[in-house]
Amino acid sequence: MKQKVLTLLICASVCFWVISFKNKNEFYKGFSLKKFESTLVYIPTAYYNFGVSDQDIPVKITYEFPSQTVRVDSFYISKFEVCNGQYLEFLKELYKIDTNLYFSMLPDTLVWHEKSAYNEPYVEYYLRHPAYANYPVVGVTYEQSQAYCDWLTKKYMNEPKRKFKKVIFKLPTSEQWVLAAKGKLDGAPFPWNGIDMQNSKGELLANFLYVDQASVWRDSVYQKNNSGQLEKKQIYRSGGVKGVFYSSSFSKIKNNTGDVTMPVMSFQPNGYGLYNMAGNVEEFMREKGKTHGGSWRDPGFYLLNNVYENYDQSNSASSQRGFRFVMEFEK
Repeated sequence: MKQKVLTLLICASVCFWVISFKNKNEFYKGFSLKKFESTLVYIPTAYYNFGVSDQDIPVKITYEFPSQTVRVDSFYISKFEVCNGQYLEFLKELYKIDTNLYFSMLPDTLVWHEKSAYNEPYVEYYLRHPAYANYPVVGVTYEQSQAYCDWLTKKYMNEPKRKFKKVIFKLPTSEQWVLAAKGKLDGAPFPWNGIDMQNSKGELLANFLYVDQASVWRDSVYQKNNSGQLEKKQIYRSGGVKGVFYSSSFSKIKNNTGDVTMPVMSFQPNGYGLYNMAGNVEEFMREKGKTHGGSWRDPGFYLLNNVYENYDQSNSASSQRGFRFVMEFEK
């Protein structure tokens, strides 16, 4: 009986996403120089306020950079997170050259495996099924994302008709990423203007874990202070479930997010024309151990431009983590 239910789940999931895929603009059908160059967005040299000042948020959080003015030299950045179709092309070319290297670059599809069978179809289908070609690649490590950028550099530099003559593709630095995420709005906390998480139609502005305010409550815990003594602290807890809204005051909010990731061209782009700089997947930074942007499984706090998340080598592959690249001019 359990096997029949799982089979039906897989079939239903694949059919749904095939239909969904056909109804969207297909993003990736193979490398095209002209189309590829059109997805590179120019970010001009800028001085800007990188980090959070005391005026921005009343309580300083560990995962926010201290405020400082920084200069970032001009660069290009991809409009989209790297999708499965792009990564599969990378794997296909590796397989022709070095099968051992190919196997070392395979994403970990077991990141979708959970105790419940809910995500089981994604283990088999998410990376390779055509329905997911324009979904962000996940289950990759920091090293694999860097290897992709190295391969992309060689591939692009071998194109005789390329527009840019001497460039290199890399993961973005935190300073580059935050500048790009701001979308020409230096004071904006998110990649869009304002602090609301939804537009005038009540639609959410990113693919993230929406937690209804009616399901958040205060609780008390005891924590050790610097002297080793226990002190009573107030914390917030949530019993919120994605897509379930308990409060009538939130009845106008339309949950237009996905159960997992969504296509890389989902939602409205920011002021630079960049998609999903908040939500969908956390994005690797060049500084190892950090990601920016939050994911489909993160609450809204992690979508703030200046907030980053930490990971270590033991959990560097995740269904919540992907990447995009920047293009720099070689000096």
